Amino acid sequence: MAISHHAVVQRIRELENYIDHNEVLNDKLLRLKNKQKQMVNAKEYHQPLQYKTYKKEYDEIYQELLDLPFVEEYLELLDEANQILLNITNYIEEKINKALD
Repeated sequence: MAISHHAVVQRIRELENYIDHNEVLNDKLLRLKNKQKQMVNAKEYHQPLQYKTYKKEYDEIYQELLDLPFVEEYLELLDEANQILLNITNYIEEKINKALD
C-alpha cells in the first residue's frame, strides 16, 4: 500500500484543504506566527518582560486553535503519520544493516 493512500494521510490532506480555505483559522495561524517572531526578537534582544507578554498572547492564540476539534484531530493525525514514517524508516534501516553485515 502506498503511503499516500493510507487513511491517515488521506484524512490529513482533507483537513489541510479545510484549513487552507478557512479564513478565520488562517488569521489565527498568522497571528500565532507573528507572536512567534515577536517572541524570538524579544529573546534575542534580551527583553524578558516583553517575551513573557508575547508568550502569554501566543499561548492564548494556540489554545484557541486547540479548542477547534478539527485542529486537535489534525495534530493527532500528524503525530500518527510521523510514527508510521518512523516505523518505516526503522524497518528500512534494519534491513539495510542486515544486508551490510
